[in-house]
Amino acid sequence: MKIIRAKDYNDMSRKAANIISAQVIMKPNAVLGLATGGTPVGTYRQLIDWYNKDDIDFSEVTTINLDEYRGLSGDHPQSYLYFMHKNFFDHVNVPEDHIHIPNGADPDAGRACAAYEEIIRAAGGIDLQLLGIGTDGHIGFNEPGQAFELGTHCVDLTESTILSNQRFFADGEEVPRQAYTIGIKTIMQARKVLMVANGSNKAEIIRRAFFGPVTPEVPASILQMHPDFTLVGDSDALALI
Repeated sequence: MKIIRAKDYNDMSRKAANIISAQVIMKPNAVLGLATGGTPVGTYRQLIDWYNKDDIDFSEVTTINLDEYRGLSGDHPQSYLYFMHKNFFDHVNVPEDHIHIPNGADPDAGRACAAYEEIIRAAGGIDLQLLGIGTDGHIGFNEPGQAFELGTHCVDLTESTILSNQRFFADGEEVPRQAYTIGIKTIMQARKVLMVANGSNKAEIIRRAFFGPVTPEVPASILQMHPDFTLVGDSDALALI
């Protein structure tokens, strides 16, 4: 495990983007596992800036996103596919047919999850997986208490997650209750894992996840066992370690 301390959010974003950029430069046809949420947005902005300066080329890259809400089509403004296009894909040259995200519009969970695992297998596995971390230690939609050996699967969202998401939907009844997510097993099979964390609200879970016991109650703690894991955090997120 490698920990990189950044001064602030912008410094964290730049340091994380450096690692992703190096991966693409070393392997132009790299398979990148990508994440949504507020924390990675700055990393995507930095990569876009370097792309616009011709410092990085994504034309051979394949992307595999962590998760998607079940029941939302890709054109829904709250879908993760929409988020990724808005914050990254629309600004760089990743080929459209190289972009992969779980099919939230498929109501058959078994079929959707099996198809996604096959996409990952056919791509040769994930070279570098980007992650954030929830304040309870979840990664992707892998909530506390879930088994470490799961591949891509359907999860019931916790009540706290549903309540948190209500602000994004005009009608509370529209808030998805389930999601398709890459599992811990699949994340751990990535050749490299890169986590970004910022803010004082992440300090306690960072301490628990990476300086406490490995337990399903803190899903991110399993990353202590990964052979090539890097955490990039700002000074607030790393304040307790």
